[in-house]
Amino acid sequence: MAELNLETIGITKNQSSVYLSLLKLGSSTGQGIIKESGLHRAIVYDCLEKLQEFGLVSFVVKDYKKYFQAAKPKKLLDYLDEKKEFVSQLLPQLEKLEGMKKEEINASIYKGKEGLKTIHAEMLREGTDVLMIGAKGIIFDELPYFMPHFEKERLKKKLKFIGLWDKKEVKERLLKQPLFEGKSLPTGFDSDAVVNIFGNKVAIVLWKERFPTAFVIDNKSVADSFRKWFQLISKVSE
Repeated sequence: MAELNLETIGITKNQSSVYLSLLKLGSSTGQGIIKESGLHRAIVYDCLEKLQEFGLVSFVVKDYKKYFQAAKPKKLLDYLDEKKEFVSQLLPQLEKLEGMKKEEINASIYKGKEGLKTIHAEMLREGTDVLMIGAKGIIFDELPYFMPHFEKERLKKKLKFIGLWDKKEVKERLLKQPLFEGKSLPTGFDSDAVVNIFGNKVAIVLWKERFPTAFVIDNKSVADSFRKWFQLISKVSE
């Protein structure tokens, strides 16, 4: 009866053997179950006790002897329902414990222009406005076929880009794009890096010799911190 092992529903191998033996016998004394299952006497009686607690075995006394009987197989469904109900009652406490764990930080590195396409696809999926620090507008030149499509989808979703631009001429160029707004960084704050903040993600893109490398952090606390820094820098920008 190995193929009918009930371990997958939380009944031990020995308990399963005793229940199935008893199901086959119909009604039996402990000695009959020991013979049928091939298990040690102490193991059989321990299993019978547990199975009675589960509601899967009952007994009657005849001629001063205990005769055990297995509950109908459909009773196994009730057994599972009881376990499900027990877990349902525990869920609020378990979820509370889950909320106590430290927030995970996921990070990824993307190389080249295909990586930038992936990041911009993530912006569309997040569906939130994008904050940019050190924006240069290079991407419009480097991805001339991809960006028009991206812009079309961005405008459909009404996603706004709010930037702190590297230079005044960059600001003038980018503000021509719909749903773009922002300020110019103070003199001397230009760099090769661009920071994009959207949803729970921060994408730091390094443009070097027009070959981009991006480091993306996926963590709400980190993203919220960058948003605060953006607001601080924005106050001293033009």
